[in-house]
Amino acid sequence: MVILMIIFAIILFIIGFYLYTHRNKRFMMLNPDSNPILRKVISFYGIIFILLSLLSLISAIMNSTLFIIIMLVSSCIMSLVMELTLVKFLPKK
Repeated sequence: MVILMIIFAIILFIIGFYLYTHRNKRFMMLNPDSNPILRKVISFYGIIFILLSLLSLISAIMNSTLFIIIMLVSSCIMSLVMELTLVKFLPKK
């Protein structure tokens, strides 16, 4: 279970790092350059996912089942909230 949590933490870190580094670049049909609110939202979620990855890594090191479950559930909820938030910024055709 520890190895899977470490892999999960790495995936969360990659997502957070990607979001944080692309806050000024065009990606996924979104253009944060022209929308300062979108830039702040992407920066916020990038930082949140990096923090969640660090907490997931700590839960893997501690090997506490309850802490691991809390981190898995909270990460899944945050990814759902992020996706639903970013959908509002998609261009309407």
